[in-house]
Amino acid sequence: MFLKLGNKTETNKSMINVEEAYCLWDLTSVKYQGIDMGLLWYIYAHDPELKIIIKNKMSKLKIEAKALEKELKKYSINGPKQPRADMKSSSNSEILTDENLGRYLLLSTQEEIELLFKSIRNSTTNDALRALFIKFLTGAIDDLDSLIKYLKIKGWIGIPPMYPNIPAEVQEKADTGEIYHLWDHLTFRYDNIYQTQYWYEHAKDLEFKLLLKKGLQDTLKVQAKQLEQELSKFGVPLPSQPPAVIASSSTVNMEDSYMYRTLFTGMIGAAWMHALALKQCLTNDRLRGIFKDLLVQEINIIDKMILFGKVKGWLGVVPQYSPTL
Repeated sequence: MFLKLGNKTETNKSMINVEEAYCLWDLTSVKYQGIDMGLLWYIYAHDPELKIIIKNKMSKLKIEAKALEKELKKYSINGPKQPRADMKSSSNSEILTDENLGRYLLLSTQEEIELLFKSIRNSTTNDALRALFIKFLTGAIDDLDSLIKYLKIKGWIGIPPMYPNIPAEVQEKADTGEIYHLWDHLTFRYDNIYQTQYWYEHAKDLEFKLLLKKGLQDTLKVQAKQLEQELSKFGVPLPSQPPAVIASSSTVNMEDSYMYRTLFTGMIGAAWMHALALKQCLTNDRLRGIFKDLLVQEINIIDKMILFGKVKGWLGVVPQYSPTL
């Protein structure tokens, strides 16, 4: 979807901005808290599979914490307090049941995804740091998907109200939340298609016009068609489509930089929608896979959009972080 724009590169890849500095500290703190909580959960867990899941999660958190500690040291940022090295208990209480622990782990993983996405969106100065956050996020997305499947097998996850109007020949089930997210995504994509067509007719920068055209054809329309098929399959009425043609007007004077920033904000909103759908898609594993793919795809596009905006000089320069000596 994106172009290679000459030989322009980031002027100083070792720089970070104030929000990136905060995200490094905040993510490290959250990883430490996750390790500490995992130690406690492991003690009280009874189910052997759950104990393995918790142990693997702690191992992953420790690896990610080490990577973050390396970045903190690199940029001279004081880290938060470390978690306890170990935790022992003489009893294995029934106060915390395996079902409770599974739900706590689900909530923790859901919140981790939101925090990582915020860190990616705000990491606009240092590309390598943003790449690290994206790596963490894709791992957390996979963890969430696997955890939901495990909790469903155990019967430890609530059953939302099912959508009642699925055609008789369709063997799949879908709950009301999943149907809403499919419909909401499609209406949003229709708005995106309309807006992108409008911008394309009024953009002046040739590279930006090509970016808009490729995004329209390769992403927005493809995703809209996929969502239409899913809604039709489940017997859901489709919303009205946007116009096929939008005429250009010589009287409209919009700056390319403004259109880019509005587009970027819209992509952030789309990613939040994908993340929310992923969190709430509990019944149909296949649909959750669709929302999972949409989120990963959107994150990768946002990453490239940041690079494009920096090369064009259209992305605001965040105040830089300078450690006190």
